[in-house]
Amino acid sequence: MVLAKQVVMLRKRRGWTQEQLAEYSGLSVRTIRNLELGRVQNPRQSSVELLAHVLNVPGGVMRQTSPVQVMSHWRGPQPPTTPLIGPPAVLEELEEAVTSHRLTTLTGPGGVGKTRYAFAVASNVSESFRHGVAFVELGDLTLERSRSSDWTAAILQRIAECVGRQMPSVGTAFDSDAAVSDFAGEGEDCRWLLVLDNAEHVPAGVAAACRLLLGRFPGLHILITARRRLTERIGVNQEIRPLEVGGNGEGSQHATAVELVLRHLGEDFATAAGLGHDVSPLVELCRRLGGIPRNLEFAAEQMRAVPIETLLAEGPTVEMLWTNDHGLLPHQRSVAESIRWDLDLLTEVHRDLLERLMRYERKEFTVKEVMAESVRLGVQGPAAPLAILSELRELSLVLADPDSPYRYRRAPFVHEALVGKPVTSI
Repeated sequence: MVLAKQVVMLRKRRGWTQEQLAEYSGLSVRTIRNLELGRVQNPRQSSVELLAHVLNVPGGVMRQTSPVQVMSHWRGPQPPTTPLIGPPAVLEELEEAVTSHRLTTLTGPGGVGKTRYAFAVASNVSESFRHGVAFVELGDLTLERSRSSDWTAAILQRIAECVGRQMPSVGTAFDSDAAVSDFAGEGEDCRWLLVLDNAEHVPAGVAAACRLLLGRFPGLHILITARRRLTERIGVNQEIRPLEVGGNGEGSQHATAVELVLRHLGEDFATAAGLGHDVSPLVELCRRLGGIPRNLEFAAEQMRAVPIETLLAEGPTVEMLWTNDHGLLPHQRSVAESIRWDLDLLTEVHRDLLERLMRYERKEFTVKEVMAESVRLGVQGPAAPLAILSELRELSLVLADPDSPYRYRRAPFVHEALVGKPVTSI
């Protein structure tokens, strides 16, 4: 991955696209893409020399820094060793956003890949931040219900622990100002990338912590992952979309959603299960699961025990989509718990309205119908139900019709998680 980062950094420093680097070096675009994604662990020496020459690396030799040296500048959970599956252009766009803006937030539904993209982006741009990367997990903090200052202090303490600040002794109050007075010993000259992962349940605390840190340290950049936007006033929001599902025609095996399932199954198992040539069942499974990577991984785990035809015949239902991987947070180990996590972010009025919308047999509804249901709930004024609808859409509990932006439909499995009644037809 060290070579991959260096190629990306040097190419972007010259303002070249992957296609331009391929043309100048004489390598194929596919080779360049695979090198930058880390899919080539032992590249040919001739290819490395061609890149070194065209990128004008001193001495004509690409610098080979050891992984230990790279990771010594990384604090917190380590990046996955498997390559990211997704459009390379998306990764490039996110890298550009993180290096160009001091605050970037990756948004999208649970399981869509925000954390994986955050790891990939932070790893690829780490050499632009001489003091390193601090990757901080916030998903295990309790839900923000009272004063945001309590959560701001908790978030700052979590950050301080990650970057190696000495914590106050047990029983002493946490001084948030002291915690940020010196970011990992680098003072105001610090050049860190701070990643705050899973922040949707502590929005006010995270926003306050970011304002404080960005105001104190001019060289600090922050990358946040959250299921909803936390602020529109500072930084930029980048939506992470589900993987491409593909159709049933030729080339479907190259759809990113199908590629993820096949990789999770392993080549030998996929071939033994008869999925090596006819991927149409996989395409249908990916379509039903909306191209959400974590849901696809859950399904792939189940496919080791039951045939894909059984999954498709049964739905799959929400009860089938789970894992025993305790490396994940509790609300990330099943589709049902992920949706319940979203529901916990709602007010009582939000939940009441959502429950009414879930009762629509046709699974679709209009803004006018949302307004009517809000009146029945006693919601006052025309603006309130629209704000509620906006929040439900932000959390991907309801989805906009791609052909008609003001028509909505319920998201898969929300009905099951909300009312506890299985829905097998998707």
